[in-house]
Amino acid sequence: MIISKIEKGISLSQRIDGEVKREEISFNDFQPYFYVLNYGIEFMSDQINQTVWIKDRHGGVNVRCFFEETDAVNLHGESLLKVTWKPSLPEYSRKMSDYLSKQAVNGIPIQTYEADVPYHYRYAVDCIEDMPSYEMRKMYWDMEWVSDSHEEEGAITCIVAYDSFTKEYSTFMWTPDVDDEYDNSEFTMLAKFLKYVIDTDPDMLLSWFGWKFDLPKLLKRLVENGIDARLLSPYQEVMGIGWKQNNPTISNRVVESYSPIYQPIKGRICFPLDMAFERQWNDAQRGTLPSMALDYIAETVLGKKKLVSEKFPDKNEFFERGWLEDTETYVEYANIDVQLLVEIDETNHTSESVLALQRLLKAPFDACFYASNMGSIYFMRHAHWKAPTGRKGERKSYDGAMVYDPLSEETNGLHSNVAAFDFAGLYPSMIISRNISWESVSREPTELAVNLKTPKDFSPVVEEDMRYFKTDKLGLLPRSVLELKTLRQEYKKNMKMFPDEYAKWNNNQLAVKRLMASFYGIIAYQGFGWADVDLAASITASAREAIREAARLAKEMNQ
Repeated sequence: MIISKIEKGISLSQRIDGEVKREEISFNDFQPYFYVLNYGIEFMSDQINQTVWIKDRHGGVNVRCFFEETDAVNLHGESLLKVTWKPSLPEYSRKMSDYLSKQAVNGIPIQTYEADVPYHYRYAVDCIEDMPSYEMRKMYWDMEWVSDSHEEEGAITCIVAYDSFTKEYSTFMWTPDVDDEYDNSEFTMLAKFLKYVIDTDPDMLLSWFGWKFDLPKLLKRLVENGIDARLLSPYQEVMGIGWKQNNPTISNRVVESYSPIYQPIKGRICFPLDMAFERQWNDAQRGTLPSMALDYIAETVLGKKKLVSEKFPDKNEFFERGWLEDTETYVEYANIDVQLLVEIDETNHTSESVLALQRLLKAPFDACFYASNMGSIYFMRHAHWKAPTGRKGERKSYDGAMVYDPLSEETNGLHSNVAAFDFAGLYPSMIISRNISWESVSREPTELAVNLKTPKDFSPVVEEDMRYFKTDKLGLLPRSVLELKTLRQEYKKNMKMFPDEYAKWNNNQLAVKRLMASFYGIIAYQGFGWADVDLAASITASAREAIREAARLAKEMNQ
C-alpha cells in the first residue's frame, strides 16, 4: 500500500486484481492532533490563549486551539488532553506545540506529546490495521544527459525504462538530426516518457542514486521544456514543482535537496535501490563496499560490467559525443544500465525486503529507512503510554561499545588453539536479561543493577551513577524483542518448510531483524521522543560487562 501526505490530506493506493484503487482522506475526515498534560479543560482554556497567530507560507493565519479529554496517559500514568485546531492543517502541529510549550502552569512549562509525529504516520498508526500484500508494478529507470557546457546545455539525451508487468524495456532517445528511429527534440522525447509513466501507472520508480541525480535532473528539464512535471504524480503533486501563470515552476532548493526518505512524487514510491542494497549488504555482514557505483556493484554481485564504447573509451567523452557519433552503442549502454538494476534487485530481492518491512510496520514506505521512524511507529502501536515530543538540546555522553586493543601485551602476538565466540544479538540479549525498559527503571536497589558509567579503566562505581530495573513485570522493550525473535524464528522455519517461497520468508525474517536492530537506535537518538540516554547507557554498560565476563572465563579455561 502507498500512503502519501497530499495537499488535501492522505492518499491511499493499492492494486486489487492488478488494477490501481485510490482513496483520499481529507483533514476533516482525519484531524491532526497531539497531546498535553491534563490540567483540566476549563483550566487550560482559561490559561491558554486559544487563538494563536501562526506564520505560514502564505503569511500567517489565526489558528483556534481545542482541548478534549481522552484515556491517553504518559509514561508515569498521568492523564493527557488531546489537542486539535482549526484550520486542521498538519503543518501547524509543531508550531502549536512550540506555542504551548512556552506557556507554564505553576511555573512549569507545559509538556506536549507526539507533536513531532508526521501526519501520515499518525494516520497509519490509528487507522491501518493490516497492510495488504500484492504485486507492485515496478518501473526501473535510468537516463543519460550532456553537461551544461555542451551546445545542448545539459539536455537529457536518453531515458530507458523497464516495466515489471510487461517485462519490456522502453527506450526514449532523441538526436538533433531527423531520424525515423528516434525523436528529433528533447521536448518530444520527454513528453513521450511522461505519457509512458501516466499510461503504465507504476507503483514504484526504482533507480540507482536517482533521488540525488536523475529525478532532480528530469524535473528540471521537464520544467525548462515547459512540460507540467506534476503529471508524474497521479495526484499532480510533486515536491518542489508548481504552476504559475500557465507555466510550470520549480524550486531548485527543494528538488536538489531530495533525500531517500522523501517521497516527492505523491502516489508513487520512489525507491532508492542503491541505499536499500547497501543496507541489505551490511545487514548480511558481507564486508565493506569500497564503492557504491553501479559498475562496481554489478561486477561484485552479478559478475557483469557496464558497456564500454570502442570509439569513445573515455566515459566523459562518450557521454558528450557518443549519443551523436556512436548512437547504437549509446542506446545499448543505457539499456544495459537498466538491465543491471533489474538483475541486482531480482537476484537479491532488495525492493521486496523493504516492502516486507513496510508490511511488518504497517506504515508509510518512507518510514522504513531510519531507525527513529521504524521504532517510533512500532512503539506507538504497542505502548500503553504516549511519548513526549522530541526536543533538540544538550546531548549527554555515555560510554559505548567495548573493543579490546589488538596491540596490547595481552592480545598482541601469535596464538595457538584460538577459539571464537559470538553473542546472539548482544544488545537484544542484554535488554531481555536485564529487563531494560522505560517503565522498569527504578532508583531503588533490586536484584539487577547497571552502572551507567562503567569505565574502561575499572575505576570505582559511584552510587549516583547506578540504575536499577524492576523484574516483577516484563517491560515493553524486552517484551517486544522476545515477540519479534519468536516471529523471526517462525519465518526461518517457513524458509525450510516452504522452499518454493524461500525468498518471501527470508525477506520477512530480515524485516524483523532490521526492526529489532532499530530499537537501540531509537533509544540512543537523543532529542527524539522515545530516546532515553539512561536506557542506552544501561544497554552498553551491560554489554561491556558481558564481554568482560566472557573474557575472564576464557582466561580461566586457558590456565
